Amino acid sequence: MKIVHCRECHQDVERHDRVCPHCRAEIPGESAFILTTKYSLFFVILSGIMYGLFNVGA
Repeated sequence: MKIVHCRECHQDVERHDRVCPHCRAEIPGESAFILTTKYSLFFVILSGIMYGLFNVGA
């Protein structure tokens, strides 16, 4: 559970919260593009590792 600081009131807020419980300011999250890029990169790297592990003797 990560803690971040609210931009408006500078209080501690949990990362998964969308709104600050103290001042009701919106807490920005990661955009859909960044999340898609992260998951795509993860699966490309995972695929390369799997290919390297299981295609050694072929």
